[in-house]
Amino acid sequence: MAALYLHSGPDEDRSAPISLIHPEKIELLPATVACFKWEKLAGPVVQYARAEISGWKSGQNHVTEISGGEVTVHWVHIPSLRNARAAAKQIEQLEKSGVSYLHVQENANDPWHNAISLAILLDASEATALVEELKGKGVGQVINSEQTWEQFEFEIRNPTAQMTEAIQQLAHRFPETKLEITECSRL
Repeated sequence: MAALYLHSGPDEDRSAPISLIHPEKIELLPATVACFKWEKLAGPVVQYARAEISGWKSGQNHVTEISGGEVTVHWVHIPSLRNARAAAKQIEQLEKSGVSYLHVQENANDPWHNAISLAILLDASEATALVEELKGKGVGQVINSEQTWEQFEFEIRNPTAQMTEAIQQLAHRFPETKLEITECSRL
């Protein structure tokens, strides 16, 4: 046995016979695929987007989150309320006044728990004007606070029909973000 082992050289391949490989059946995939790029997400918006995407039944392996560095924004919001019931009551009043809102911060460990996010703007004068407009509509507790948040984007590669509908609905809720259809590299 030892002589046979030593006599057989390293050039002898003991793997599968060549006849099992069929080069004519090998199909190359394209280097790029269709994708959505959802950009300019920061602070509460990115937290909400992460929560929504994590709830997708399939497709999480299609999503890549990319950091875009820090950005200074003006967060127009109603500060933290006592509890979820107070937040629901405030939302009801906002809706009666014709004021749309982004969402309620629902992380109990966050100092902004039960705060109601109304807008995230890059321009200070736009934020000030929005606060004045909201106060004119009877929203008394609204404030504009300058925040520095990390900005993110999501790449959704080769989305299914359900993923396409979900991401378009999400992006529609956050008009300050940017959603575009493009191509990205296959991972």
